[in-house]
Amino acid sequence: MPARGGNWALVGEASDPMVADVSVVQELVTYYSTMAQEITSEAAVLKSIGDGDDSQFEGATADAVRKKSGEVAGSLTKLSGRYDAIRDALKGYLPELERGLAESAAALQDAENAQASGSRAGSMPDPSQNRASDAPAITSDEQGQIDAKHRAVEGAKADADAATARLRRSVDALNGAGKAAATTIRAAWDDGLHDTLGDKIKAFFSKLLKILVKIFTYIGIALAALAILIPGVGMFTFMAAVAASVVLVANITLAGMGEGSWLDVITSAVGLVLVGAGGALTKAVSTMKTAGIAKSSVGFQKNATASLEKLGTARSAALERAFNPRYGAKGFPERLASLRAVQKEIAETQKALGNAKSLTSIGKFREKPNWWHPNKTLWAEDKVKIADVFKRGDWRAERLFSVDRHHEMTAMQKEMWSKYGVEIATTPAWHKWASGGRVVASWGNTIVYGQGLKPTGFGTDQQRLPGYNEAAKTLTHGF
Repeated sequence: MPARGGNWALVGEASDPMVADVSVVQELVTYYSTMAQEITSEAAVLKSIGDGDDSQFEGATADAVRKKSGEVAGSLTKLSGRYDAIRDALKGYLPELERGLAESAAALQDAENAQASGSRAGSMPDPSQNRASDAPAITSDEQGQIDAKHRAVEGAKADADAATARLRRSVDALNGAGKAAATTIRAAWDDGLHDTLGDKIKAFFSKLLKILVKIFTYIGIALAALAILIPGVGMFTFMAAVAASVVLVANITLAGMGEGSWLDVITSAVGLVLVGAGGALTKAVSTMKTAGIAKSSVGFQKNATASLEKLGTARSAALERAFNPRYGAKGFPERLASLRAVQKEIAETQKALGNAKSLTSIGKFREKPNWWHPNKTLWAEDKVKIADVFKRGDWRAERLFSVDRHHEMTAMQKEMWSKYGVEIATTPAWHKWASGGRVVASWGNTIVYGQGLKPTGFGTDQQRLPGYNEAAKTLTHGF
């Protein structure tokens, strides 16, 4: 029941001091009564088994579990006593709650009546107010009016104070009834029935795992959002793989303990498999690029060596032009700049030749770090991709769908053939579709299920589909 309206300030409260729903308490009384009855019934069955009743339990294993049945029956009997105590405490509290709600409403009505009386008293005539100093003496009739107004004002004030006191008594009485109910419930728990250390550890571990699942699930969602904003960043993929692994292990453990759903295990496993599939596809492209670089290396080295010979001749000529006295001082800065440009080109060609010999790159095509090897090289590559988006505004859809390396292999194939006459393999069309499809499937698994079907468990987000809880429960207990 929502807070009741009214000017509760008249009785010294900022709002309704008794926000309670009687029907909910009545439902709780019924619930605990039913639970106590069911537990008592089950305890009676187990006790009869423990006492040797074969009508309820037969078979080769009957004798082996009779003793345990008797022990469990005793524990259930104590447990039913707890539910009985809660039921009785709530049944005793319920009339006090109803009385408190009625009394507090009546106190507010009294206060409103006192306010109205005070307003009427204030409007009564008072000949003594604003009376001129030279006015004749107050007559007996006028004095009667003055006294009547004073009595009315004081009466209204007394009624207001009485209304406030009535509310305070009703609140104190309800608080006392609540404390008495709580004492009754706590006393019922002092029955020698306690969770074992193993039960407490299991409960703590279960709670911890559920917290981890929530945390790492939302970390994964945040990383997925970042991957869309800044596509192709390997560190994001690595962290997403770690988060997916933690969620999978935690969900498997919870499901094994009977505290989680195998549906969550399946979806988290699918998420991790999709990450792994992305890694396998990336590895396949990397392997093809390595083979292409190796195959093209001979032709590239031949061209680079020839270029260095030509550049050596050009450098000699530039040196001659720059420092021969017969050219004089005129144009010397330009001749020196030309020499430096040739030397820079020689250095770049030598570096490219060294890379080709070490089979790490061919011109602009080079080996790239993979996300499953997080290191400085990968981070340096990621910083370039981040700068592409935020500094250069170069957001690439090909990176988003993980097909950028496929496009690069196609460009490399064309260039290696046109420059060196070397034919290298490139990725088939299905490979590109598999990479893009994997990305889309990953979004579906994370967003459609994780944020579309499955409730978060926070606040009111407890259920989104009518059959979700039943399906999850079936998968929890059906294995």
